[in-house]
Amino acid sequence: MSSFLPLLHTTMPRILLVEDDEAILANLARFLRLEGFDVTTARNGAEGLRAVEQQLPDLVLSDLLMPEMNGEALLEVLRAGASTAHLPFIFLTASADRAERDAKLRLGASDYLVKPLEFQDLLAAVRRHLAAG
Repeated sequence: MSSFLPLLHTTMPRILLVEDDEAILANLARFLRLEGFDVTTARNGAEGLRAVEQQLPDLVLSDLLMPEMNGEALLEVLRAGASTAHLPFIFLTASADRAERDAKLRLGASDYLVKPLEFQDLLAAVRRHLAAG
């Protein structure tokens, strides 16, 4: 008589991390993976858009200022798509300017976090927006 344990299929939330600074990208990706997330990385908005087209993430974390396609342009394209219009999107930026933050939230960003990031603040925001989405 053989016994077996059924395989549990748990899906880890998929996060797309878009960041042009290699050190920040590596550190955030490592942290999020250790917290149990399936992380895909991209170095600019154009790469991020291609990643979304390959596999829809559950949430996007994006830098604002990047070469080729910045985070604002990425957000605008995602908000225009039927399958991505309500995708949680969090900006990660060095700008603490309140007017800029408010403008990005009006464009449809779910949140706006200022670098340098506290990992626990990032984790709380990610979990909050995944639960709401």
